[in-house]
Amino acid sequence: MSLLVPSSLKNVLEIRPPFATPYAVPNGIEGLPPGREPVCTRMVSRTVHRQTREPPMPAFLGLDIAKHSFDAVLLTEDRQRHHVFDNDQTGFDALLTWLGATTADLRACMEATGGYGDDLALFLHQQGITISIINPLQIKAFGQCEMVRTKTDKVDAGVIARFCRSQLPAPWQPPSPQTRDLRALVRRCAALKEARAAELQRRAQEATSPAAVASINRHIAFLDAEIAGVSADVERLIGGDAVLKENHDLLISIPGIGPQSAAVLLAEIPDFRLFRHNKQITAFVGLNPQERQSGSSVRGRTHISKVGNPRIRAILYMCALSARRHNPTLKTFADRLKDAGKPPKAVLVAVARKLLVIAYGIMKTRKPFHPS
Repeated sequence: MSLLVPSSLKNVLEIRPPFATPYAVPNGIEGLPPGREPVCTRMVSRTVHRQTREPPMPAFLGLDIAKHSFDAVLLTEDRQRHHVFDNDQTGFDALLTWLGATTADLRACMEATGGYGDDLALFLHQQGITISIINPLQIKAFGQCEMVRTKTDKVDAGVIARFCRSQLPAPWQPPSPQTRDLRALVRRCAALKEARAAELQRRAQEATSPAAVASINRHIAFLDAEIAGVSADVERLIGGDAVLKENHDLLISIPGIGPQSAAVLLAEIPDFRLFRHNKQITAFVGLNPQERQSGSSVRGRTHISKVGNPRIRAILYMCALSARRHNPTLKTFADRLKDAGKPPKAVLVAVARKLLVIAYGIMKTRKPFHPS
């Protein structure tokens, strides 16, 4: 069946642009002379003939950690996989088998869970997998941006995986074995001191029962012995490592920071040099100011954010009580704030922040404290 074309269009259809002159190619197919095809055609042609195998797309692993197990969600180019593993060495090996070849270009991400995920993070790092440990507030905010309405371990692991794909967070670097041991000992000593304080409070409440008071006294004596033993272990660990000993000596050169406080700072901030500016380390600790202002109606009081490690804030606050009296630089600073009408607690918080900044500067310059 022939196609009827109006006579008014025949001449138009027969007109060829100058570059479209027929050219006989060796295979007998009519084409265009070399070099006279449109630029777009030449570009497409080169693209077609130069097709190469594209590198594999990276995979992203989200890990939601619990005490006895963890959920894993793996995002690849074309699918999403989920599995639950035991939070022990057997589960770690099973995870590696489940991942298969995706470990070649894999980024993993987990929340900071207070220690439940430390062994898994160290295992993945030893396998050459990029692992990031994220503040849970970031994951929560990301899930709210996605308007996630369900909260299960599987859903949370998926949110973490998508956060990893979207944000590409900085890789986690594990602390040295000595620093990990120091952190465990320091936190154990802090837990023993909290238990001792609770027993002292309980003894005051049970003063009417001699038998109860006797039991509490025996427990307090036991806790005192444990605290002394753990503190001695901390001293031996620091004294036996050259790097820890040097850093410890630099910190205790600051009036207001004692040996035990310096040990806590070294355990909770393994490397001060990872921070490029003192504002970064104050934000890491949660001593950065946080304003609350909007329009003409909201005028909230400025306070510290507290988005950071609470153990460091607690020890710096106690150090500020001493530095307020015995550190000449900080004493002058605190008196100036007091004369300006600042509340006593605000003065101590400012001193704690200043103390952290001084410690950061000393650890960066590797020079002991000098009042000037």
